Amino acid sequence: MGSARSKGGKASGIKAKASAVVSTRPVASRRGIAEVIIGGLIVLAGFLIAALAFDSASSSNGKLMVAYGPVIVGLAIAVRGGIRLSPPTATPLPPRPDVRRWIYGGLACLFALIQAFCLWKVIPNRLPGAWIHLCSFPVFTGLMAVGTLAGKRHGWWLAVLAGTGIVISLALAIVRILISAAFLAGVYGALGKAGATFSFVSIALMVEAVALLPIVQIKWLMSRSGRRVFGV
Repeated sequence: MGSARSKGGKASGIKAKASAVVSTRPVASRRGIAEVIIGGLIVLAGFLIAALAFDSASSSNGKLMVAYGPVIVGLAIAVRGGIRLSPPTATPLPPRPDVRRWIYGGLACLFALIQAFCLWKVIPNRLPGAWIHLCSFPVFTGLMAVGTLAGKRHGWWLAVLAGTGIVISLALAIVRILISAAFLAGVYGALGKAGATFSFVSIALMVEAVALLPIVQIKWLMSRSGRRVFGV
């Protein structure tokens, strides 16, 4: 009799916890969506400020922090919102080992190191705003590598958002290059048109060297097999 009562009490307790989790999920989902949207807007605002307002070589570190501080804050808010969108369930699926996680993580590490070396030795930039904008490529690629190699839900969200940050940063860099190319072609005549042509070549190279890996990796992370690897 006592054992039956104890079993009934345990069952009712489990049901109460399950109902409490279900009741709090809509609130957490709404907050998660809001945080992801707000974080993305803050990241975009930071990149726009950096791209349009701080191209002067005399820009101080304080001004650059004003421009790129929102990028870091927005990314953190978006990661937190993403975690809210995928709360752990009572019976989560166990992560499934997959060699692609190590392949993508290793490639991201390699790309981050190559990009950092190129910025340091091959294509240094004297404009602080442009230099930090270019530094966002190896930084986000490194974060994507860390998230992929770390695994679990937090790593999945970090990898997805870092890869998205790479694509957004590259899109803004392409806009800046196109604006510069239009200026060169309109002001410097034939010489400017030649420089504008080289700008299109640089855009093609940047897309292959920067955006190709995160696009393919995000596609895998968003697939069912990729989510299962991270237990999402």
